[in-house]
Amino acid sequence: MTRKLFVIILLLITVKLSAQEVTYNQVKAEYEAFEYEKVIQLSNALIKQGGISDSLKIDVYQMRVVAFYSLGDELSTQNSFREILKINKNYSPNPSKISPRLIAIFQTVKENYLKSLAQETTKRDSTGQAKKVFVPSQFKSSALKNIFVPGWGQISNGYSTKGYILSAASSINLAAMIYFIFDTKKKENEYLKEINKNLIEPKYNSFNKSYKIRNTLIASYIIIWLYSQIDLHLLSNGLEDNSNSGQSEITYRGANQEFRLNWRIPFSF
Repeated sequence: MTRKLFVIILLLITVKLSAQEVTYNQVKAEYEAFEYEKVIQLSNALIKQGGISDSLKIDVYQMRVVAFYSLGDELSTQNSFREILKINKNYSPNPSKISPRLIAIFQTVKENYLKSLAQETTKRDSTGQAKKVFVPSQFKSSALKNIFVPGWGQISNGYSTKGYILSAASSINLAAMIYFIFDTKKKENEYLKEINKNLIEPKYNSFNKSYKIRNTLIASYIIIWLYSQIDLHLLSNGLEDNSNSGQSEITYRGANQEFRLNWRIPFSF
């Protein structure tokens, strides 16, 4: 058992010593000797090893470009150019070191690469849009809630900030309105029952002041209520995510059809 273990350890040490690391200078030496197959083999090992700077990595891929092209592998030539662009998208080949044919291939690869980058950016931006899904049954529930408590519908649809502001404003306004309705009625009765000439005018002024405040609160509550209903139907009838892009989308999902509407608004809650 001890002998077998010794043999295994000896074999592992032998393999480790034989597996020497490939260097950049080795790849370059084979390249200058036009040993392109060895260039590809050694450069594969060097890239897998890692630990080299971006500038040296670009030089290695440039050697691979020439090696693959010389061996008639144009697809791998294009892939090597693409790897260079991944490191530096502003890379430009040196005409004194690379043939015009390779430069033409590079221009095609670069054009396609930049186009794919633009498409990926557009896709990421589109996924970052504020997307709203309009479901009829859900909207009916939100609309019903909003009739009773302005802002409740917005909260149900995911517009929490806007909904809580409207709910707080309408609730405070409603409470004050109810108070002044009873207060106005009370002061009106006191004014009508007053027979003391000295107190008639003060009672009237108190009643009149309460009456005006009541009417103002009624008008303001109506305005808040109407605004909340209009906002719910036109701006807050979808499910909101956390994007701040300003781009919005509504998707109407019926039983047998789907309808989508996109629009851009300058701001949102």
